Order: sequence, then C-alpha cells, then structure tokens
Amino acid sequence: MSYFQELDQLVDTRIKTLAHLQHLHTGTAFYFDTVRMTSDVLLQAYDNPVATRRCWQYKYLGLSVGRASFCEGTNVLLLEYENETEAKQVNVTQNLFRRKRQIGSQDLSNVSTTFLETGVYEYLETPDIPFDLDYCHVFMSLCDALIAAYNKLIDGTEDICSQGYLDAVKRFDGLIKKIIVNVYKDLENASVSVMKDELALFCEGKQL
Repeated sequence: MSYFQELDQLVDTRIKTLAHLQHLHTGTAFYFDTVRMTSDVLLQAYDNPVATRRCWQYKYLGLSVGRASFCEGTNVLLLEYENETEAKQVNVTQNLFRRKRQIGSQDLSNVSTTFLETGVYEYLETPDIPFDLDYCHVFMSLCDALIAAYNKLIDGTEDICSQGYLDAVKRFDGLIKKIIVNVYKDLENASVSVMKDELALFCEGKQL
C-alpha cells in the first residue's frame, strides 16, 4: 500500500465516523439501533461540568482548524490545543481577529514552543463568547470543520504524499480519535442510562 493509499483510507474512515457522530447529535438518530438519541437524552447526557468544558474546547478547535496549513500548522495547533485542554498556566491573548505571526522558514521544534515562551497562540483561537454554548450545535459544527480539514489533507497530495506527511496527518488524527472516543463514551453512557430507566419502568409495571 502506498503512502497516498494509506492516507486515503485514513481520511475516508475518519470522515465517515465524523458524519455518523454528527448524525447522532441531530436529536432523531438511534445509537446503534438501540436508543433514540432525542434532544432530551442528549441534553441530559451533556448536562455536567466535563461536557461544558469540552464544549468550549470543541468550539476553539472548530474555529481554529481551518486556519492551520498542513502539515506544519496542524502540528503547532495540536500542541496549542493540548496545552489549552490541559489547563496549563499560559496567558493567552483572546482576540478572534488578531493578526497571525509569520512562521517563515523556522524549524518546527522552535515554532512549537513559541506559545509557551510568549503566551500567544499561533493558530488556536480562544475568544470570549458572551453567551452559553449549545453542546450539540458546537459539536456538529466541529464535525463540519473537521470533515473539511480531512478533505483538505488529501486534496492534491497524490503525487507528493510522503512518509513525513503521512506521519504528520496521523499525529493530527490521533487527537481527533481521542475526541471521538470521548463522544462515543458519552453516548454509550446515555444509552445505557435510558435503557436502565425503561427497564425499571417495565419492572414496576409488572409488579403492579
């Protein structure tokens, strides 16, 4: 299998997964033909501090992923996003319209530490938003942004795809897979909770 064929397979798999997760958050889909993920079920599933924090993280990533140029830019974005989600003490300028610094021909290892030295992210946008976010809307928007990013990864790369490029894509994909795993866990927990509630009602009915 060539580097491009491996890249094509990875991109196709991830886009299908994201599209499936996006559909599960519409409020009408069934979770693997078991429980309907209604708006009420989703609201209950994400009504907790962890989901609220992730919602903001997904908003930041969705705003930022389209700005990064592959491969160099995504690696910097990954470091910035991981730093933000780990809540390290970095003073970040929160301005959606700030001017982007030019990377030029700097070595990636130098670029990756820039935000740690200056406290300013190169790619990750972390604006103040004066209203509460809707988790499902944010996540579906993130899926749109990520699907566009994966399509961007593969467009025009058939003749230039190398081991280095593929490795950079896999590092980016590794972060996205972590997000996917977390979302599937939340949906799994929600479906189990609904089934337990329905089983309890059924048992109560039989006792009556």
